[in-house]
Amino acid sequence: MTVDRSPEESPSPVAMLLVDDHPVFRAGLRGLLAAESWVGEIFEAATVAEAVRIVVTHDVRVVAMDIRLPDGDGIAATARIVKVRPHTAVLLLTMVEDEYLVAAGLRAGARGYVLKQTDPRTVVTTLRTVADGGVALGPRIGSGVLAALRRAPSPPPPPFDRLTPRERELVQQVAGGLGNGPIARALGVSEKTVRNMVSEVLAKLQIPDRVRLALMARDAGLAPERDLDH
Repeated sequence: MTVDRSPEESPSPVAMLLVDDHPVFRAGLRGLLAAESWVGEIFEAATVAEAVRIVVTHDVRVVAMDIRLPDGDGIAATARIVKVRPHTAVLLLTMVEDEYLVAAGLRAGARGYVLKQTDPRTVVTTLRTVADGGVALGPRIGSGVLAALRRAPSPPPPPFDRLTPRERELVQQVAGGLGNGPIARALGVSEKTVRNMVSEVLAKLQIPDRVRLALMARDAGLAPERDLDH
């Protein structure tokens, strides 16, 4: 665990928001946090829209944010939350073990990133760290993240710069020639959600069909590396 803790203690219990579309996971984390004296009111959200609404209407100090949500991704949600509430600390808490996403989340304004597989008490300690103004990277988050953060981020080429990170991930899968079923499994969503996401991306980019989208993505260098070898 890499931790940078502020020496100052939280002067009073802080309000927290748990953002995850699995109610059992939220209930488990809520149970752990409810026993902590530094934790005040605990809010819950299952979607990006709910999370942003709660942060705007309540004085939430700390957010535990999943990355994959039904209506978007937690990285984009983090950027929105930090924009409207700069002093709100967001900790990304997810099953996704991907150093690119770690770096993207930290660039979006998250104070840390911890895998759900981490020991529950360590998760609570990490949330306390970000509540106190520190930064925390959980176990197995290696030096590749720090290297990625040191590199200047390359903005996506137009028109793909209009998309969210989650939508660009979808485009990469389409460019790789995958159908809705494999894409759904890769993204952890339903095939219906994939169809809706593709339609939204086509409308946003004003591209007529999926084939044209794949060709444009490949020309822009967004195809997965495994596809470029063929």
